[in-house]
Amino acid sequence: MSTEQFFPTVQRLEKLVPELLQVSNNLSPQAKSNCLMLLASGARRWVILRSLYDPDSHFFIEFEAELFNCADWLTKFKQIISNYQSHTLEYWLFADYTGVVKSQFISVLKSRYNLEDNDIQELLSISIFATTERTFRNQFTQLATLKNQILERKVINEKTNSKKQIHKFRKRSPAAILEILATNQSFDSDVALEIFTNEVSAIAELLLTKINGEQRLFIHHEYVVNEELREASADSADRLKELWKIAPTPPIQITYYSAYLNKTTKYIVYPVCLYYYQRAYYLCAFGQRPQRTEAQPQIGWYNYRLERITRLKTLSWDTANLPFLQSEIINHPENYSPDYIQQELDSAYGFDFYENVGLTLLRFEANFAQCYIDNSFRHPTFEKLDSHKDAIALIKQLELPNQRKLITHINQYPDAAYYTLRYRQNENNVIMRLRAWGPKVEVIFPQQLRQCMKQEIEQTWQLYKDSLD
Repeated sequence: MSTEQFFPTVQRLEKLVPELLQVSNNLSPQAKSNCLMLLASGARRWVILRSLYDPDSHFFIEFEAELFNCADWLTKFKQIISNYQSHTLEYWLFADYTGVVKSQFISVLKSRYNLEDNDIQELLSISIFATTERTFRNQFTQLATLKNQILERKVINEKTNSKKQIHKFRKRSPAAILEILATNQSFDSDVALEIFTNEVSAIAELLLTKINGEQRLFIHHEYVVNEELREASADSADRLKELWKIAPTPPIQITYYSAYLNKTTKYIVYPVCLYYYQRAYYLCAFGQRPQRTEAQPQIGWYNYRLERITRLKTLSWDTANLPFLQSEIINHPENYSPDYIQQELDSAYGFDFYENVGLTLLRFEANFAQCYIDNSFRHPTFEKLDSHKDAIALIKQLELPNQRKLITHINQYPDAAYYTLRYRQNENNVIMRLRAWGPKVEVIFPQQLRQCMKQEIEQTWQLYKDSLD
């Protein structure tokens, strides 16, 4: 087991205290007080669970004997945490985790139980172990009688004449506990680790878990949106979040400013997901779209910069003259889902996943490739060829019209590193990536991309050709 498998979530407290599921979302003052008490009880049980099953916990307890009782546990617990009664719920649940886990926990609490900030503060400040030993015994009994048993309870005086049964407890197998915990994701679905793409999930636990009480991973989140627009952008994200709770997801009308067209227009779209890409947030949606050229279809996919959406209106599927059919989208969810978008992003480099795909051959200076390219990941379709001979074979296979000239050029650089890449045509992020490599990379084909790079370089040269010394 790992600390990641013991993220405290509201859903897990509900599993430990099923009575929480019966609490209404519209709480009266009395019901709200009862809700806070139940949550505190859930936190107590969560700490007991971690103390028995999480060896990475700073209050993990081991027993020499297979059977133990509450008094055995409490004796060891007091030895490990001498001032256990003074610590608050906030300490017990979040001391081993970063603020990301706490923020998510609080967000779910507010949405599921309609708790206010003052209620949350009251809950976090409860000293959950400032209680009697009888309460501890009741907690152990409850953990053994839950539908998903956390402990096994065994009668140890069955053959005696004593009228009162004496119980002891036995830990369940780690596999059984893992199965119980796995019924709820380690982190709430809103921020599940699946949101991390391009293998970032491999380091996500460092982002969420403290090491010896210290956070050791920090991410600099570069967000280029003007601060004045960030609140409006966050409001749009919140509205979309609520919209996606409706089944089926309804269409929306957005008022959108296109920087490329320098024009504000209304579009009716089917919203699919949000992406953070290249220092800004985007709404990926299908429907009406800005047309950069007359050849582009009026209906299709588009990435809308979130802060440029100035108005968002929820529509009904019964709205007249929708530009797309409900049956097409609802009956073919595989074509209008986040998974589809991720699949398309993986199929070619570039964020505009709806643009046409091209294949390019790139030549890198050998030493540069060895130091910075060969053992790095750029995209699933970014592949190194074994030698310049493979580059020549590819050119012949594609039957390019200028293949003789290309082959002659490649033969001048037999020691270079050659890579192929599938990319999105007419995508500025592709040009920016190639431009960042500067003179260390050359586009061999296609001619259109090579010409585009040439124009970029010539225009840049015009800026710097005159000395300003």
